[in-house]
Amino acid sequence: MRRWHFYVMGAIALAYGVIAMAEYVIVSYGLWVGWLEMYSAEQVQWLRALPNWVHGVWGFHATIALVGALCLLAHLRAAVWMLAFATLSLIVLYVWMVALATPSVIALVGGGWLAWATLGLVLLLSLLIYVYARQEKRAGEVL
Repeated sequence: MRRWHFYVMGAIALAYGVIAMAEYVIVSYGLWVGWLEMYSAEQVQWLRALPNWVHGVWGFHATIALVGALCLLAHLRAAVWMLAFATLSLIVLYVWMVALATPSVIALVGGGWLAWATLGLVLLLSLLIYVYARQEKRAGEVL
């Protein structure tokens, strides 16, 4: 019998993957209805002007996070490297958004601790899901 935390973390990983994919699809394919009403016009313009490579990395991150979560729930070893690449691609996106984009995402949302906390918590969640999958592989739960 699997340990209860395996299913809890699997559900958290799946929710993370679904939300990442939904956000990517909604923003990238222009499904703006209701989703971006809370965003300012400047923020929507920033999202529409993302470079193609950023769209590629973002799409890769969303896809591999979702598939990695499904692999984790299916007890497949591939979950570990998929979730590792999801975390690495998120780091690449964050470096671009914070340090290289003009304007940076922090300036775009008005700065403050909330923007930094949100970025940090999402990165921490992605990293924790990966570390959990790696530990489950070592424990023999992920085949």
